[in-house]
Amino acid sequence: MKKLLLLSTVAALAIGSSAQAANLISAAVTGPTGTVWDTTSNSFYTLFLQQPGLGNFLNPNDEAINANVTTGINRFLLAGDGFPVGTINDSDPLYNLTLRFADGASLTGRYTPLTNTFAGGTSATVGRTTYTLLEFSFRRNLGDSVSEFVARPGGDGNDYSGNFRFTTALAAVPEPASWAMLITGFGLVGGAMRRRSTRTVVFA
Repeated sequence: MKKLLLLSTVAALAIGSSAQAANLISAAVTGPTGTVWDTTSNSFYTLFLQQPGLGNFLNPNDEAINANVTTGINRFLLAGDGFPVGTINDSDPLYNLTLRFADGASLTGRYTPLTNTFAGGTSATVGRTTYTLLEFSFRRNLGDSVSEFVARPGGDGNDYSGNFRFTTALAAVPEPASWAMLITGFGLVGGAMRRRSTRTVVFA
């Protein structure tokens, strides 16, 4: 009986198993005046990404990104060369962030520099994974950290920096093998209980 209960417990735990969230494959910051920083092409200024604590940019030479995404909170730092050249002012009154993942999921959000506010963060669910954008910022500052297409000082001396943060949650959906194990386990337990309940008690 204990073995049958153990089998059912193992099957139930197997239902909680989950797949890995898809990697982040592109990011872009755009403004309503037509300004663009992105990770996908050198047609526009490069948007350089960095994961906090790892030290290096993911795309230091304008290459494609394929950033690891984990279940829970994911954080990334942003940098982009200064534009327009020769000023310290932000190019646009607001900035839009678009993130794309390898499974086809897409997230967007908006940041307003003047009020330092984030709004419009979206969620997307693909398969068993739900992505939610929690934070985004992008501001011009007095510092020269990157160039137009290479992550080293150059170009304008007043670059942009910021960050974004999103979460991933994985739904607990059973695999076919887990369903089979669960049904078999409950069937065996039910059969054993039925045999025990049909025993005849004889009084002397």
